[in-house]
Amino acid sequence: MSQNETLKISANTDTLVEFLYDEPKTGTNNYGQWFLYGVKNEGKEKGIFATQALHNKIQYYRRGDRVNIRKEEYETGKFGWNVIPEEGTTVKSETNSTSKIDDRTHDIHKQVCLKLAVDMLKTEGGTLSEGQLVVVEANMNSLLNVLEGNAVSCADKDKTDLPF
Repeated sequence: MSQNETLKISANTDTLVEFLYDEPKTGTNNYGQWFLYGVKNEGKEKGIFATQALHNKIQYYRRGDRVNIRKEEYETGKFGWNVIPEEGTTVKSETNSTSKIDDRTHDIHKQVCLKLAVDMLKTEGGTLSEGQLVVVEANMNSLLNVLEGNAVSCADKDKTDLPF
């Protein structure tokens, strides 16, 4: 990537970009790890220095993919990233997302999914039958697969968008 202008993404605005490379340049500095993506915006080649949070959302896009990046202020001075692929662009998930989840995060996910699965039964009395335990385990594993990106959704089968 040559010396190009750095793209500054303003809060609560649409920023349409096309990725110019398959992988970002990376490095570290006093602030931690950085990710430099080469993009085309408004017909010009530019660079985006992505935070870890933004990198997590755009790391699977490749050369030619087009997305709308929004830096949304959800509380005064606090921002989140919303990345919306343009029509014809899909997230490249050939890098299985579970390989990016460390053991500690997986354990936390499993605990949350177990709690949700138990809550689904809405039983009173405290003791679960053997059949209920099988249902809890199945629900927990299903929720865990969805949370960690391993599930095949109806949307994947029908090629339609999810209703939420």
